[in-house]
Amino acid sequence: MEKNGNSLELAESRDAIDLVPTWDPQLWWVFAGIAVFAAIVIFVVLLLRRKPVVDASKEKREAYLEAKAALSGDESTVPGESAIHVSMILRRYLARSMNDPALFETHEEFIARHDGLKDLPNDVRSAAEAFFSKLAADKYAPDDHVSIESNTTHAEGAALLERIHSA
Repeated sequence: MEKNGNSLELAESRDAIDLVPTWDPQLWWVFAGIAVFAAIVIFVVLLLRRKPVVDASKEKREAYLEAKAALSGDESTVPGESAIHVSMILRRYLARSMNDPALFETHEEFIARHDGLKDLPNDVRSAAEAFFSKLAADKYAPDDHVSIESNTTHAEGAALLERIHSA
């Protein structure tokens, strides 16, 4: 038989590596790896983070000393401004020492709250409510109708601070 150019012989590739499929890294694999790494880091940070221990008595004492210094400091001669100043000092003290949201409430919200100042005895709580009502009346009253003078406001505020702190 004569050899024809058409043979059924299979020709083998000289490089076997050409038969191995190549893997093209896609961009989303990179982002997935970064996201997994970030999640692990955040989890470890949250797990190892410790909350600082706050000494409640120390915080109450510091709030008291700060309020006492502020009440004995500069006194406004305008009674309405004096009432605002004393009210803010006492509300800041209540917020720091008792975790009371009085600093962020209006007078009406503060008085309407039934659980307000629940850690205080009833007589101190009612005295505080009466004093804050008096301050609210002086804050919003016209200057010629103000019932108390600024030095009286500061003195009464200091007396209430002492009662609240000692309770």
